[in-house]
Order: sequence, then structure tokens, then C-alpha cells
Amino acid sequence: MTTQDSSAGPAPATEYGYQCPYVASGATTLRCSKCNRPLMPKDAKRTPTGYVCPYYVKARVATFYNAGIEHYVLVAIVALVLGAISGFVLGFVGNIGFFALILVIFVGPAVGALVAEAIRRVLGHVRGMYFWLTAAIAMAVGAIFLLLPSAFSVLGGNIFSLIPFLGLGLAVSALVARMRI
Repeated sequence: MTTQDSSAGPAPATEYGYQCPYVASGATTLRCSKCNRPLMPKDAKRTPTGYVCPYYVKARVATFYNAGIEHYVLVAIVALVLGAISGFVLGFVGNIGFFALILVIFVGPAVGALVAEAIRRVLGHVRGMYFWLTAAIAMAVGAIFLLLPSAFSVLGGNIFSLIPFLGLGLAVSALVARMRI
């Protein structure tokens, strides 16, 4: 039978769930100003009233979001439908020719902003942490579904058929910017 050294293995967890040996051994005197957890200096987040722990920050940020899974599905449906409509609009504008390059620079962000505003109006006061990502993916999928046939004309030498994809990139970036505000 061998004796086990108390310094071998992981440090015992404190009542706060930390596994850090410095925190468990009491090597730090820094504490969170809100929840009084022991805190390592590398983990501390500075605020005007003192230092707080990452767990407090994460719990505090989560209180701002009140969306459920049904809201994310609603965002995806609205963005998919409006993305298909924007794909049709961008495809129509992109078939004009060289002038479409100038026109798409203005139409793309306007389409993205309109989609973001429509999503915001459908949801009301519901906020979700990843609404912007859900909307961006759904809008891109909806638009690419209608723009994909025009992309094959690039193989025939028509480089101007890529102009709607530039508009789609601008629209999705404007959508993300508006949804993250």
C-alpha cells in the first residue's frame, strides 16, 4: 500500500467550483466585487466599481436575451423568404450589364437593411444572442438558391454574372451590421 501525496493530482474544488490550484490554496486575495468569488488576476474583468469574475459577466449578459427556439425559427423563415426575394432583385439588377456594378453597390446594403428591419418588426422586443447569424445564413441560402443558375454563365465567359454575388455579400454584411446593434 502506497501513500498518496496531497500535492499530486488536481486541486480540490472550492465551494465555487474552481479547479485552479492557486485559487484553491488561497494564493490569491483578489475577489469578485459582485459575487465575492476568489479571482485570479488574469481572469479579472475591470469595471468602474471594481473587478468582476467571468462567471458574473456571463450571467449578467444572459439577462439581456429572452429569445426561445421558436423565435430563431421565425427569424430563419423570414430571412429565407426575404433572402429569396432579394436574390431575385439582385439577379435582376445584375443582368443590366456594367452599370449593374455601380447600382449593386447601393442596392445590396439597402436590401440587407430592409431585411434586418423586417425581422426586427416581426419579432418585436424579443432579443436573441445569435439572431444575426441565423438571419445571415438563412438570407444567403435563400438568395443563392435563385442566384446559382446565373453563376454557371461564368463558365461561358460572362464575368458580369458575378455582380449579384457582390450585392449579396453587401446585403448580408449590412444585415449583420443592423442585427448586431
